[in-house]
Amino acid sequence: MLTSMATSFLPFLLLAAAMATTTTSAASGVARRPLFREYIGADSTNVTFADVPVHPGVDFDFILAFAIDYVTHPTNPSIPPCPTDGNFLIYWDTTLLTPSAIAAFKNLHNNNNNVRVALSLGGDTVNGTNATFRASSIDTWVSNAITSLTEILTTYDIDGIDIDYEHFGEHETPEIFAECIGRLVAGLRALGVISFASIAPFANPDVQAHYGELWRRYGDEFDYVNFQFYAYASNTTVSEFLGYYNEQSGRYDGGGGKVLVGFGTDPASNGLRPGKGFFRACRELRRQGRLHGIFVWAADNSAADAFRYERVAQRFLAGDAPGFTT
Repeated sequence: MLTSMATSFLPFLLLAAAMATTTTSAASGVARRPLFREYIGADSTNVTFADVPVHPGVDFDFILAFAIDYVTHPTNPSIPPCPTDGNFLIYWDTTLLTPSAIAAFKNLHNNNNNVRVALSLGGDTVNGTNATFRASSIDTWVSNAITSLTEILTTYDIDGIDIDYEHFGEHETPEIFAECIGRLVAGLRALGVISFASIAPFANPDVQAHYGELWRRYGDEFDYVNFQFYAYASNTTVSEFLGYYNEQSGRYDGGGGKVLVGFGTDPASNGLRPGKGFFRACRELRRQGRLHGIFVWAADNSAADAFRYERVAQRFLAGDAPGFTT
């Protein structure tokens, strides 16, 4: 029933979204303070929202990783997960990152009004299998996605979404991906279910082709680009990093979003790392007026180091604003 309702309402949703101005679309996600974002939940390592330090001088987004349109076999984990054509399920740590935990986190920072929560779609793998984007048709995928995600977003009181598909089926061309994701975000905005959206591409030809087409068609629907700079080589220098930033800022120019810089704290992350020049690059971008925010992958890994670099990054962004008490 819900799916049929979503299908009947879909033309209205897309019309309403198309009538919205690009100014309204992008302005809904504009941060009032320097922006810091952190992925959380993918590794189920018993990290809670309350564990992560939040500086009052930044706007702070948690990004739950992930909601994925794949289902695992109920009794045999050796059977690979199957795609569900836009029917999303939760794959983050649901024992700790619950609706009540989100409510408590927001309430804790209510006076400062500087925290939001998003969810990320896709990711690299699900139970060891590539989380490949697959859609039987654009209309079916969008209808299913709007229905399933609206339920998750409203149940958890989540404010926005992040798009992090990293693998694509042989029939899921850049054009099909762009229409599915673009219509999904436009539809959720029209429903008033989300107030901001981001994409998380990286320097891979197939990935860039798909996200480039999405950006060309629907760039005004996105507020931020969490470009995965930590996917570059581990020996990246400051000058190379700045060159990559210039390249990607040019690639994702002209839409509603801003390219953010990021680093990874998990063992698989490469790129320019904290302690190796990352903050020197950030200082140069800030001098140029081009530092739009910092994001981190991910809190699950940072806990082992007591969120050392989360603290450094937020202090860097906040400048002279009063900050952590511990």
